[in-house]
Amino acid sequence: MDNNSVKQIIRLSETKVAGKSLLELGFVPAFYSFDYADVSASISLKMAVKEEIAVDLSIEYDSSKKKGYTDEHIQKIENSYKEEKYRDFKSSRKYWTTLSNEHTLKVNETNVTTSNKTGSIERVEETSDRLSFDSKVERVDSLIIDTKDVVQTDNTNKVNVHNYLGYGMLSMVDYYTEDIGIIKIKNYTGLSIKLNNVLTISGGTLLTNLNSITNSVFKMGLKDKEKFTVYFDFSKHHPIDFAYNQGTTPKNTDQLREKLRALALIMKADSDVKVKITGHTDSVSGDKFNEDLGLKRAKGVANYLQALGVNASQITEVLTEGEKEAKAAVGNDKKDANYRKAVIEVNTNGNEYIFVEGGDFIFTQSATVVTNWSTTNSGIFIKHQKLAAVTTKDIKVESGSDVTISNTVQSLSDINTQFVTSNKFFSQVSGDVVYALRKDAKIEYTLYSNESEEIVIEDKSTNTQNTQNSDESLEIHKVINSQYFAKSDLTKIKDPKVTALSGSLDVRYARQFSMSVEGNASVSARMIAIPPPTGLEQYIASLTGGSSNTTTN
Repeated sequence: MDNNSVKQIIRLSETKVAGKSLLELGFVPAFYSFDYADVSASISLKMAVKEEIAVDLSIEYDSSKKKGYTDEHIQKIENSYKEEKYRDFKSSRKYWTTLSNEHTLKVNETNVTTSNKTGSIERVEETSDRLSFDSKVERVDSLIIDTKDVVQTDNTNKVNVHNYLGYGMLSMVDYYTEDIGIIKIKNYTGLSIKLNNVLTISGGTLLTNLNSITNSVFKMGLKDKEKFTVYFDFSKHHPIDFAYNQGTTPKNTDQLREKLRALALIMKADSDVKVKITGHTDSVSGDKFNEDLGLKRAKGVANYLQALGVNASQITEVLTEGEKEAKAAVGNDKKDANYRKAVIEVNTNGNEYIFVEGGDFIFTQSATVVTNWSTTNSGIFIKHQKLAAVTTKDIKVESGSDVTISNTVQSLSDINTQFVTSNKFFSQVSGDVVYALRKDAKIEYTLYSNESEEIVIEDKSTNTQNTQNSDESLEIHKVINSQYFAKSDLTKIKDPKVTALSGSLDVRYARQFSMSVEGNASVSARMIAIPPPTGLEQYIASLTGGSSNTTTN
């Protein structure tokens, strides 16, 4: 019997009428049986594992024993690891040294001899290229972490001096080997400028007037929203390589040097001309790394214009788009020279310019110089007469307390010679700029890898190497891998007197497990009535005097 039937029997036996229980009066409990039953259930089990790595890294230096590497330099290196771009790679590794030092290094399984070039740019770039030759190294970046600027000592200097990324950048953009004229056009209506017996600038369009100049060393038209594109080799951002011939036409080899010089002269002549510079990369490596690389390219171009004498206030924006354009066009992780670039966009406030160098433009036959553009529509805004071959310009600069250069020069080559003969600099000419870098500059190289959790660098230098600054050290810094600060091994390779250090690394790893269960269930069934047991009927009959009539409840 089921529980319900038992309860009914007890109740029937206990409830009495006229001294007899309901059971004696013939009442019997109802009996039921399940005909069928359906049971359904839905259960969702959720589990989560949260991992956290907390790192506390400290390195202490004994400044009293250190030569060449200040606490500030070390702190800058430590701080750089906090940048998100390092998380784009499985590992990265830094080493730094004095620029004049030469080493043989073993990078993973590849032996690398650092550059012995005397050109400032060549020395740094060749070392970077050799370090990246190892198949496990995807990128190599270089950074000057300490040097002394080149500064003018006389404001009558005829040489423009600018410093960027540790390089002293010197130019002679005002040294003209041909007559130069810059024409500003506000309105073509009624325009008529006769430059000489051959060349006349008149009404029409910029292109029409530009095409009328048929005999010149170089000419260029400039209009509002004009764009100039500077291309870079893989991983490169400084300086501009005017021999680089990759990318969409026009390439760097298509008169880019002349165009940037003309743009700089126009901007120097008219402070109303502004530019915005945006850097781009291809889609190799991660977003953060490429954002940083794109910005470096934009800054490199901006500083080249400043080296040519452009006022920094005229460069209104220096931006990065990173790999966005490349990823949208060709997909992720694609090497493509068309997107390794910086784009200069010019704002002329609606005015147009014609730049003429030599040929049809003759200084002595040109129209009168017009400098007040609020009262006239057009004219020769500024003109420059070529300088005689014997004309010299002054260069009066110093760098630190041990270098002073005071001489006369006629060319960029002369400036370069002055720095080289000082025996304190590596120097070279690139484009319209001399790049001078002190031999005792401290330079840092960073190697990035997506192939290995650890980049191995070992010093294999011979005793005959590193003779120029033997008291300076090669420092190989920590490995940064996918655990971020999973390992530290700042190692002193050379002279132990240079740096005394102690360090500690605390890595705490935590894993938190959580689980939740969610679900629902349903049951359906049908019951049918069945006769009471025969024994119960007989018992009730005996109580009621043998009557078999029963009443169910």
